[in-house]
Amino acid sequence: MATIARRQFLSHTAAAASVAAMHARAAAPAASHPIGAAIIGTVHSHAVGHLRTLRESSNYEVLAVAEPNPELRARAEKSSRWEGVPWAGVEEILRDDRVRMVCVETDPLEALRYSHRVIVANKHLKIDKPPGVDLTALERLFQEAGRRKLLIQMGYVYRYNPAFRLAHRAIREGWLGRIRSAVCQMNDTLSPAGRRRLDTYPGGQMFEICGHMIDALIWLLGAPNRVSPVLRHSDPVPDQLEDDVQATFEYDLAVAVVKSHSLNGNRYFYVFGEEGSIQIDSPDRPRVRLALSRPHGEFSAGVHDVPVGPSPRYLPDVDDLAGAIREGREVEFFTPEHDLAVQRALLQACGVNV
Repeated sequence: MATIARRQFLSHTAAAASVAAMHARAAAPAASHPIGAAIIGTVHSHAVGHLRTLRESSNYEVLAVAEPNPELRARAEKSSRWEGVPWAGVEEILRDDRVRMVCVETDPLEALRYSHRVIVANKHLKIDKPPGVDLTALERLFQEAGRRKLLIQMGYVYRYNPAFRLAHRAIREGWLGRIRSAVCQMNDTLSPAGRRRLDTYPGGQMFEICGHMIDALIWLLGAPNRVSPVLRHSDPVPDQLEDDVQATFEYDLAVAVVKSHSLNGNRYFYVFGEEGSIQIDSPDRPRVRLALSRPHGEFSAGVHDVPVGPSPRYLPDVDDLAGAIREGREVEFFTPEHDLAVQRALLQACGVNV
C-alpha cells in the first residue's frame, strides 16, 4: 500500500470509528422494564415509522394507538401497516397511568391541541414536525412541561444523523474557521393528495419539509438575525401551492440558504468556513466530504471522504428520549430554547409574522 493511500485508509478508519462512537452515545441502554408508550394520530408521514421503531426498541412497549378522526381510524384499521396495534380512544390513553410517553402524529395543524392534552395528563411528549403554526401556544406548552418536569422531543429527522453530528463537532471545535455560508436543499416529490394537504399550510413546501434543514442549521449556527423568504408556485399544476421555495438566514457574518422544490428528491447540506468545509449529500444515506486547511482531530489537512455509516431514522431519537426520561435529564443537545428558535425561524421562512 502506498504511503499516501495508507495514511488515507488509517485516517478514514479512525474517522469511522469516531463517528460510530458519537452515534452510539446517543442510544439509551435498554432497561428491564420498558416505558409504556402510545401514539395519537395516524396521518403524519412519520407515524408508521414511529410505530415500527417503538415496537423494535427494547426501551418501549406500545400500549395503545388512538386516531380521533373516524375516517382515518377506519382507513388505518384496514392497513397492514397498523396491523395488530391495540386501538384505544384519546381519553383512554390520557387516563392510563401505564403510558408515560405519547407520540403525537396528527396533522401538524392539530398537533398542539393534542400535545397540550398529553402534557396536562403528565406524560412525556414526542411531537412530530412541524409543531403547528401558533408560536405562543408552543411557548406555553414548553412552559407547562417545564413546570411539570416533563420532556418534549421534536420529530426532526437529522438530529441524531452521524453526518450532522460530525458537522456539529467540526464547527464546535473550530475546524472550519469562521463560518461564512451554508447552502441546504430539501426537495420532495408530491402526489396530488400531498399537494392538496400542503396547500393548507402557510409556506406550503417550506412548512412541510424544510424544517428538517432549519433545525440542523440552527443547531450548527444558532438562531439567525433575520429570515427572508421567497415562496413561489412554479409547477404547471392548477393549484396555489408554494412548491418552489427558499429562505435566506442572515447571521453576523454568515448567510445561509434553505431551498426546496417538488421536481425531484435531491437533498444536501453544505457548510463553508474560512478554513474548511463540510458537505453532506443524501443525508438519509449520508455521504460526507470534509475539507480542511489544517489538521484537526483525527483528520489531516486536505479533502476527506468520510464514512459515517448508516443513519437510521427515529430509533436514536426515541432511545435518547428513553434515557432522558429514566435519568431525569434533557434530550441530548436540543433544548426548549433551541426548539422555539427553530419554530420561530421556520414560521418566518413561511412568511408568518411572529
